Order: sequence, then C-alpha cells, then structure tokens
Amino acid sequence: MPSEQTGSDQEITGFVQRWYDLLSEHAPVEELLPFVADAGLVMAFPERTLHSHADFVDWYAAVGVAYSDQSHTVEQLTSSEDGTRVDVDVTVVWTAKSTVDGAVSSFRINQRWQLERPEPGARPVIVDYRVGEPAAI
Repeated sequence: MPSEQTGSDQEITGFVQRWYDLLSEHAPVEELLPFVADAGLVMAFPERTLHSHADFVDWYAAVGVAYSDQSHTVEQLTSSEDGTRVDVDVTVVWTAKSTVDGAVSSFRINQRWQLERPEPGARPVIVDYRVGEPAAI
C-alpha cells in the first residue's frame, strides 16, 4: 500500500481492512450489513451471486457453517474515486479450516469492488463485489 495516502485513500483502506477483519472474526451479520447496499447489489462469488441483504445473510450463514478459523490478509490494494463512486482492486489471502474434515486451505484471490457514496462525503457501501478465481498457495 502506498506510504503517502490521501484522506480518501486512508478511508477506503480502513473500510476494506475493517470489512476483512469482520469476516475473519465471523462477526454478527448485523455488523457487516451496513457495508453492503441492499438495492442494486451484485456480489459475485465463484459459488453464488448475491443481490440483496437477504442473500448476503443466507450466504454468510452458509460460509459460517462450512468454515472456521478464517483469516483475510490484504496483500495489495488500489482505489480510485470519481465523485460518489470508488473503484477498488484488492488481492487478499484467505485461509480457513473446513468444518467437514478439518483441512486448512489458503488461497490468493483478486477482487474488484465498486463502492458508492449515497452523497459526496458520505460513508461508502459496496454495490459491486467481484471475486476472481481462488489460486491455492
């Protein structure tokens, strides 16, 4: 990550890091929903595409049953802001233990996000979240 960041860059870096921290902690879904738009949402994971808070709640519960001891480590992050839209490219290492067999797996995953601010200066929310193919490491 760049050593000299603008205030907006720092905000987006903090937003992304907090998102992954909440996922790693398997925080209550109510803590994650404010990060995600309800209307017009597209969250494309390899296994499923989500379009609403209800879809996210369902997906998050399923992931919580399937995996434990998750961690998300941000390796690379770039963002660019244009008015109320923020484009984010992030590479994250996801490590988790399968609750079925106890196997621990790690994957490097590139993601592209689009955040929208309801109005200039407001806190952004995720409106488009595209997860690339996981690469085992």
